[in-house]
Amino acid sequence: ERERERGRGREAMVLGRLLARAGCELLRRRPLAGDAQAPLVSAAAAASFGAIGAFGLRAGVGAAPRLLATSAAPAADFPFPELSEPMKLNNIGDNPGARKKRKRVGRGIGSGHGKTCGRGHKGQKSRSGGKPRLGFEGGQTPMRLRLPRRGFNNPFRRQYQWLNLYRLDEWIKQGRIDPSKLITMKTLRDTGAVSSKILDGVKVLGGGHEVFDHKIALEVSSCSELARQAIEKAGGQVHLVYYNKLGLKALHKPHRFDVTPFPARPPPKLRPYFEYVGRLPAPDTPINDTA
Repeated sequence: ERERERGRGREAMVLGRLLARAGCELLRRRPLAGDAQAPLVSAAAAASFGAIGAFGLRAGVGAAPRLLATSAAPAADFPFPELSEPMKLNNIGDNPGARKKRKRVGRGIGSGHGKTCGRGHKGQKSRSGGKPRLGFEGGQTPMRLRLPRRGFNNPFRRQYQWLNLYRLDEWIKQGRIDPSKLITMKTLRDTGAVSSKILDGVKVLGGGHEVFDHKIALEVSSCSELARQAIEKAGGQVHLVYYNKLGLKALHKPHRFDVTPFPARPPPKLRPYFEYVGRLPAPDTPINDTA
C-alpha cells in the first residue's frame, strides 16, 4: 500500500509540473488593451492552478505545496520538462543495454549453461584449445596453395637512401658540409643529410638542380643523370663507388673494427653500374688526386 501511495505521489508531481508550466505560460502572456480573450486566459490560468492543488491534495503525499512552489518559478528553471524528476545520485545510471552481464557457465543445470557449458558432448570443439591451425580447411587444399605464385625476389636488388640536390645545397649553405673537402656517404650520414639506416648506399637525385652551384667532389653509390649534369656544370665531379654490407658498416662505423676489412669488388651483374671500388677507411681526397 505504501508503494502504491508513492507511485501516486510521483504521478502527481509529474502532472503537476506540466500543469504548472502551462499556467505560468498563460499568466506570462499579458492581454493587450481591448483583448476579448483576456478573461478566458485568466480563467484558464486559474483552472490550471486549481487542478494542481486538487490533484496534489488527492495524492496525499504533500505534493501540493511543492507543486505550488514550482508553479511560480520561471520556465528557465525547467530545461528538461519531459523528465519526471530532477537528476540525483540515486536515480542516474547507464542506458538500457549499455552493460551486458557476462555468460557464467558451469553453475548447475538450472542455469542452462551447466555441465558441458554449452559446448555439447565430446568432439574437437568441446576440448580446451581444440582449434585447427591457421589456414587449415579440413583436409582440402588450402587457399594459400590453390593460388598461383606471382613475381620473384630479385637477389641483385639494391635499396638506396635518396638525397636531392636542394637538400645538399641547404646543408652546404648552413655550414654543415664543407664543399672544399671530399663528400662521402659517411659525411652525409654523420651530418644528417641522409638517414642513419643506409641499406645499400646513397643515390643523389636532381631535385633543385636549377639553384645548385657548388663545386664539390662526391662519392656515392648511384646518381641520376640530371644530378650529375648539375654537379659537373658547377665544376664538381661525381664518382659511383661500390660497397657491400660489410664495407658500408666499416665505412660508417670504423670504431667497431679492430682490423679494417678489404674492400669487396661488385658482382659481375652489378659492375656496369659502378665506376670504382669503395675505399676503406673513409677517404679524404678525391679519386683523381690519388693517382
